[in-house]
Amino acid sequence: MRKINKNSRRGVINLFADFILTKIDRKENSIIQVTDCGPFVVINGQTTTDKPLDIPKITSDFFEWFSDILNELDIKSFNTIDLIKYDEDINNIEKGWVNVNKSIFVEEPENIHQLAITSEFPYGYSINCGRLMTYYSHYIFNHMYSLLGVDEVDFYFTKEEDENEDFKIKVVSNSKINSKSIKSLILDVFSLDLREFNEKIKDYDILQDILFPDQEKPYTKQDMLEHVILF
Repeated sequence: MRKINKNSRRGVINLFADFILTKIDRKENSIIQVTDCGPFVVINGQTTTDKPLDIPKITSDFFEWFSDILNELDIKSFNTIDLIKYDEDINNIEKGWVNVNKSIFVEEPENIHQLAITSEFPYGYSINCGRLMTYYSHYIFNHMYSLLGVDEVDFYFTKEEDENEDFKIKVVSNSKINSKSIKSLILDVFSLDLREFNEKIKDYDILQDILFPDQEKPYTKQDMLEHVILF
């Protein structure tokens, strides 16, 4: 996942997306995308809830909660445009490629010049809209990077099964251990049960991803390490 500097305009926009998300029931599926266009901040999104958000109140609370960051950046207010759609039909996102890294949050170079800054995944995405899948992918790799001898892998997470009733996951890496053995190890040790894993992180405040990226997360714990053995 990209490491976002909270004391930057990009940090504020991504933090605002997650802050809006925290005002929606965690059980709802939601995708909130915030774009800083300069004069206006556009809040695009869709959610399964039918309860409209009070964006002016949320914006006011955001400026109160994070006044230290906003004052440092000399951000006095947001002129918001609310384009959120409610009562939408959004399925759980439980498959896709995830780049997982030993450092969890990876610093990436900024673009030289941008006319607009838009929040990016996983910030603004609810637990069941790919965020939980991403957390679980990092949880798996955090148990295995020493064994694999690499700092990162590309992991395809899916709940689809093959003819042997194994999940059709994929692993791409520079490890000396072949992908077939890595896949077998993952399937032997980890259940890939997102509902079960959701219980482990149910009390986690997603704002911590941006505010304190270097602190331990519930998805970085190595509570299955004794089972990660490759023969």
